[in-house]
Amino acid sequence: MITKILKSTLILIALIATISCIPNKEDGLANICKSYPELCSDLHQIGDCRYKRTSLIRARYYDKIEPNQTHTRALLTELDNYESCLELTLFLQFTRNKERKELRLENYLAAQNLMKAVLKESKGTQDPHLAYYLWTRYQDLDARTVFLNAANQKDLKDIKLLAKLATIYSTEDPQLSLNLFYKALRESKSLDELPQNIFTSIMTIFYQNKQFAQAYIWALIAKEENTEKEFPINLDLILQKGLINGKKLINNEDVLEDKADAYHKQLTDGIFNLKAPQLVQ
Repeated sequence: MITKILKSTLILIALIATISCIPNKEDGLANICKSYPELCSDLHQIGDCRYKRTSLIRARYYDKIEPNQTHTRALLTELDNYESCLELTLFLQFTRNKERKELRLENYLAAQNLMKAVLKESKGTQDPHLAYYLWTRYQDLDARTVFLNAANQKDLKDIKLLAKLATIYSTEDPQLSLNLFYKALRESKSLDELPQNIFTSIMTIFYQNKQFAQAYIWALIAKEENTEKEFPINLDLILQKGLINGKKLINNEDVLEDKADAYHKQLTDGIFNLKAPQLVQ
C-alpha cells in the first residue's frame, strides 16, 4: 500500500514538473493575432516567406509589450529579413494567381512602411545597429557617423555589426566585404548568432566575381539553412555558369557538396576558422 502511494506521489510530482517545464505559449502566432490583431492584419497570410512573417509578428509583439532598444533592434532585423525575402519572390511570376501577386506586393510595402515608422522613432540614436538602418535607408549622416565609429574599431567582434559593415562594402570593395563576412563567421559560436542572409550575401559576392565553385558551396549552405518552402536560388544555373565561363570547370559536384557539408558542420559547432579566399581579378 505504501509502495502504491509512493509510486502515485512520484508520478504526480513528475507530472507537475513536466507541466511547469512547458514553454509559455503567449508568443504563439495565434495568441498574438487574437490579442493584438493590428500586429498581423497588415501582413497578409500567404505562402511566401511565411516563417519570416511569423518571426516579424513575434518581434512586433515583443516591441509592443516591452519597448526597449534591444526589441527595436530585433524588430528592424526581422523587418529587413522579411523585406529581403519578399524582394526575391516579387521576381517570381504567378500569372494564374494575380491576387497572390498583389498580396505579396502589399506585404512588401507594409514592411517598408513599418521600417520607416520604427526608424522615425529611432532618429538620434547612439545604437550603431539602429543607426545602420537610418543611414542606409534614409541617408541620415549623423547615424552614419554613429555606425562607422562603432563598426571601424580594429578589434570589432560584434558579428552583426561586421555583417552590416560587409554589406556596405559589397559593391565598392567586394574583397574587403568578403573578408568581413568571413571574420563574422569565425567569431560566431553557433549558426543562431549569424544574420539570416549572410550565406546568400557571400554567395552573391562569389557569383558576381565569377567564382562559381565557391558560389555553389555557399548556395548549398544557404539552402540548408533556408526555412521557406521555395528556395529562390537556382543551383543548376550556378553550375552551368561555372562550366561555361570558369577557367576551372565545375565538373565534380560531389567535392563541392562535401566542402559545403564540412563548412556547415564547422559553423554549427562554432569552429569555423577559414579566411576569405582572394577574388581573382
